[in-house]
Amino acid sequence: MNRKSLISSGFRRPGYLLVEGLVSVVMTVFAVWTVVAMISYASQVQNRQLVNFHSYIRILESEKFDFQIKQIKVGDTLLYSPVTHKYYHMEKYKGMIRFTGSFKGHIPALNDVQKVRWSKFRGCLRTDVTFSNGQKCSAYSKLPFKD
Repeated sequence: MNRKSLISSGFRRPGYLLVEGLVSVVMTVFAVWTVVAMISYASQVQNRQLVNFHSYIRILESEKFDFQIKQIKVGDTLLYSPVTHKYYHMEKYKGMIRFTGSFKGHIPALNDVQKVRWSKFRGCLRTDVTFSNGQKCSAYSKLPFKD
């Protein structure tokens, strides 16, 4: 009779409370782990974009092409390479910066670009890039201007 009164009064087995506690701890650990993984991934994306930006500037200033600036427009810059004896357009196209020659094809130089602006500043080519996630990068390239 004593046993029936304990069950009817709402008393449950203590093992069930232990299982509930363990399940809630495991779910909390997974939630914290997911948040930490998302934060670290977001910081890696920003670092990757900065590295890609510097790789793009490195191509622009490389001796492989030895670019000279012929004409600067807001969305398009005309470059000349005395090494290859060709003209190249540097432009924003479908979320990327690319180099195109006089023939078919292009070289993708930088991806996930929302906005780009090239300008002449104190004898240098100034490149201002805004990425899709809002991150901004700027660089000054000491390239000669061709008349």
